[in-house]
Amino acid sequence: MKTKQLLALFLCSLVGWTIGNGIAPLLPMQAAGLGASEAMAGTCLSLAYLATAAGTVSAGWLSDRFRRRKVPALVAGLASTPFLWLMGQATTLWGLAAALAVWFFCAGLIMGLVTIAAGLGAEEGERGKVFGLLALTAELGALLGGGMTGPIVDRWGYASMYTVLSLIGILAPLAALLWEERGTATAPSPKTATARKEAGLGRSFHFLFVASLGAAVASFVFFLGRSFVMTDLHFDAAALSSTGAIGGAIALPVPLLVGWLSDRLGRKRLVAFSFLATTAGLLALCASTALWHFWAASMLFTLSFAGGPVGSALVTDLVPRETLGRGLAVYNATTWLGGIVGCMLTGYATQGLGTTPTLIAGAFLPVLAAGLLAPIGRCKRAAVEAAGHKEPVQPVALLPATA
Repeated sequence: MKTKQLLALFLCSLVGWTIGNGIAPLLPMQAAGLGASEAMAGTCLSLAYLATAAGTVSAGWLSDRFRRRKVPALVAGLASTPFLWLMGQATTLWGLAAALAVWFFCAGLIMGLVTIAAGLGAEEGERGKVFGLLALTAELGALLGGGMTGPIVDRWGYASMYTVLSLIGILAPLAALLWEERGTATAPSPKTATARKEAGLGRSFHFLFVASLGAAVASFVFFLGRSFVMTDLHFDAAALSSTGAIGGAIALPVPLLVGWLSDRLGRKRLVAFSFLATTAGLLALCASTALWHFWAASMLFTLSFAGGPVGSALVTDLVPRETLGRGLAVYNATTWLGGIVGCMLTGYATQGLGTTPTLIAGAFLPVLAAGLLAPIGRCKRAAVEAAGHKEPVQPVALLPATA
C-alpha cells in the first residue's frame, strides 16, 4: 500500500477515535446531568451504537454497489461536524441522543470505508501490519481524547468540549481528500454483478461474526460498567476520562505488534487472546475501588483492541474478494451491535441486579466466544474439498482442540 494512502486512512481513523473515545466515557455522566437514570443512559448509548452499526453496514453497501469510498467519506465528514457541536448545546436527553445518533452514523460510515479501503489496498503478506497500524488509532484516540475531554469539561463545561472536538473533526474530510480510489471503474457487467450476488461470506465468517459479537457485548459491559462504578464512587470527569487515556497509552504498540505477528503466526489464536483480555479486564474491574485499580483494569481491557486488526485481516483471508466490502463492513459492525446489546443489558442489569453481578456475568461471554473460533479453519477446508479442489488450503492457525 502506498504511504500517502495509508497516512490518509490513518488520519481519518485517528480523528474518529479521538472524538469517540473522548466523549464516550463522559456520555453517561452527561446524560445523568440531563435527568437520565442508569437504564436510560444505557439506552441513549445503545442508540448511538445502533447508528454506528448502521453507518458501518452502509459503508459496505456503498463500496460494493458504487465502488467508491472517497466521496462518501468526504460527505460524511462534512455532515457530521455541525451535529457534534449541537451535542454541546443539548438541554434535553433526547436532543442529545438525536445529535449523538447522527454523528455516530457518520463516524461509523467513515470508519467502515477506511477499513474497506485498507482491505482492498493491502497485499496478502501485509494485511496484519496494515490493519494493525490503523488499529493504533484506537489507542492514540483514547490517549488524546481521554486526556483532553475530561479536564475541559471540569473547567469549562460540555459546550466548550464539543466546540474543540468539532474543530478537530474538520480534519477528517480534509484527510479524505487525499484518498486514492481503487476499483472505481464503470458499473460492473451483469456477469460480474451476478457473481458478486452469488458469492457468499462462508460458514467460517459466520462463526467469526457470532464470536466477535459476543466479545463485543462483553466489551461494552466493561465500558459502561466502569462509568457506573466510578460515578458511584464520586470520581470526577477528569478521573473518568483518564482511565481510557492510561489504558490507551500502555496498549499503544499492541495492535501493530499483534498485526505483524498474525502475518507470521496465524490469526485465530491472537483473536482468542483479545477476547480473553476482556474477561481479565472485567474481573479486575469487579475489585476496583481506587483510581489506580481502574487504570489497571483499563490496561487489561485495551489489550482486547488487538482483536480488531487481526479479525479484519482474518476476514480478508476468508471472504471472497467479490464480497469483501460487505464482509468487512458486517464484521466491523459487530463492535457496534455489541454496543447496542451491551449498553442496554448493562443499564437494566445494573439497575436491577447491581454492578458486580453484571460484570461477572459479562466476563463469561468472551470465553464462550473464544470457543466459537475453533471451527473456522475447518469450515474453509471443508468448503474447498467439497468444491473439488485438489490444491492444499492456505492454513488458518487453528486453536488447540481444548480451546
